[in-house]
Amino acid sequence: MVTSMTIENVIKRSCINLHMKGRNKKEIIEEMADMFDRAGVLASRNLFIRAVYEREGEGPTGIGNQVAIPHGKSDAVLKTAMAVGRVDQGVEWETLGEGDTRAFVMFAVNSGDKSELVSLLSQVAVALCDDDVIETLLTTESEEEIFTLFNRKGET
Repeated sequence: MVTSMTIENVIKRSCINLHMKGRNKKEIIEEMADMFDRAGVLASRNLFIRAVYEREGEGPTGIGNQVAIPHGKSDAVLKTAMAVGRVDQGVEWETLGEGDTRAFVMFAVNSGDKSELVSLLSQVAVALCDDDVIETLLTTESEEEIFTLFNRKGET
């Protein structure tokens, strides 16, 4: 029997960057794909990026409060993983809220884990309902704090 994935199963410490350089959506997506690629998560960076853009075409992944949850499902993903990134200056991103986006929680999902995506997105959404989580995500300088923040919230 397959158990549901938790944030702890998929978050990669090497895929947390609190000072990304991207200045627009394209650069953010590419920079986060690079984190996954360096971590050995992707068989094809380009095919994964294509999957992210396909999902972006379906509707906003910005959830408000300066946070977006872009993601892509693809055979190009070797192992489902999560990355967290933040920029110092907000970027324009299609969002359900108002204003620019500064924090990004991205999932790279293996095509075989389709049902897991809903569970993972739900775990992150629950965590991001907490104002303290949002505040920490937008202000902390500790990558370890980000790692434990989502693990703690993902287990509730």
